[in-house]
Amino acid sequence: MTNFHAMDMTRDRLCQFIKKWQTLIDVHCEVKTQDGYVLRVFVTAFTGKQPSQARKTSYAQQQQIKLIRKKIVEIINKEATSSSLADLVAKLNHIDQFPKAISKACQFIYPLSAVLIRKVKTLKKPKFDSNTSVVF
Repeated sequence: MTNFHAMDMTRDRLCQFIKKWQTLIDVHCEVKTQDGYVLRVFVTAFTGKQPSQARKTSYAQQQQIKLIRKKIVEIINKEATSSSLADLVAKLNHIDQFPKAISKACQFIYPLSAVLIRKVKTLKKPKFDSNTSVVF
C-alpha cells in the first residue's frame, strides 16, 4: 500500500453548513500541477438566498448545477496548472481565496452561500529527480 497524503475537512465542520431548503453541490476534479503532481480536489458548494428573495427555498435547477460544476472545475484547473504543489497548498490553505473566486464566478448562475474545499488527495507523485529538491 502506498502512502498518499490528503488534506481533509472534519465532519463536524462540514455539518455546520448543511441546512434544509438549499441545494448541496459536490464537485471533484483531477488536476496536474506544474511540478508533476496529480491531485484530486473535492469541492462542496451550497446555494443561498438572494438579498431580496421572499421564497423559503433556494433550490437550483439541474442545468444550473451543471453550469456551477463546470465553472468550479474550470477555476480549480486554471489555478492548479499555473502553480506548483507548494503554491497550490498555500492557496488552498488561505481560507477565502478559492471560495470567493468560485462564489463570484457563479453568482450569475445561482448565488452560493458557502463554498468549501472539502478534500485534496494526492494521486500521483512525479519521479524523483536528484537534481531538483522540493522542500515543504
